[in-house]
Amino acid sequence: MKKILIYATIFMLFIGLRSGTKPDETLPVMSSTDIQLAIKNHIAQFQSLPQEPRFDKIWHFVPGLYGINFDFEMSYQNMLSHGIFNPDLMVGTSTPYIGCPSEFRQHRIYRGHEKSPYVSLLINVAWGGEELTQMLDILDEHNVQASVFFEGKYADKNHDLVRDVWHRGHIVGNHSYSHPANWLNLSYHGFEEEIVRTNEILAGIIGEDIIYFAPPGGAFNDSTVQAAYDQGMYTILWTADSIDWRGESAHVLVDRVMRRITPGGLILTHPKPETVIALPEIIERIREQGLEFRRIDEIVTGTRKGHFDN
Repeated sequence: MKKILIYATIFMLFIGLRSGTKPDETLPVMSSTDIQLAIKNHIAQFQSLPQEPRFDKIWHFVPGLYGINFDFEMSYQNMLSHGIFNPDLMVGTSTPYIGCPSEFRQHRIYRGHEKSPYVSLLINVAWGGEELTQMLDILDEHNVQASVFFEGKYADKNHDLVRDVWHRGHIVGNHSYSHPANWLNLSYHGFEEEIVRTNEILAGIIGEDIIYFAPPGGAFNDSTVQAAYDQGMYTILWTADSIDWRGESAHVLVDRVMRRITPGGLILTHPKPETVIALPEIIERIREQGLEFRRIDEIVTGTRKGHFDN
């Protein structure tokens, strides 16, 4: 019964936090013993060892994931003055794994680690500047950072849009130069030219090297991945495809994404009117599952930014 009361109090805390009220003013004070018990339960549930990056026959490169090591005493002291358990006041450090992601760069990436509490939103852009700006505004409103892959030809005509994506804190990635219909008929040198040309355009706009490559239509062969690898890039695919380019309703898009979402999942979208409508619900429903959004670089490295930075 005592344990039930503790969790009921924790639930009330979350309700208070979501509504903007101050927990100390609206919720009953917990005893020090109850706070300690709640902290121990939280540690038992969420403390974890680091997970090594690996090659998987199905998923290919599965990124590693930093572990979490909580400090019980500091967490307890943090909450004692508040008189109530609050997971946001937990103190700890992230613990790195041993391996190096770059050692697996020649393999495709479809998802993050299966134990990851994060997902990543991917936006492939060869059109739709107005819709992309609307999506960026929604992401700002919901405090979400995404990864935006630009077609080079489109980016070269829309420098301000690329710069806006970068200034808002999103990753800028490569989506080939011309998104050619005969993409898979290209030779290694054809792939290389498409990738290098786009990298030069994007790097010239944002002043940073481009590390992540999303092949057009998700189509690839060994030469495609090799060409990206030789430019020091990771090849990014997806776990959940919204297939929003079909022009189906926002309801269909939300349902499709939610049926495919998994911990560590990569969600593919495009700047379409229906995607703009669907995006807030997708964000809210994914967060209801206890998952948070991270950029592709954080998925690939498996860091815990925003939680326990070392």
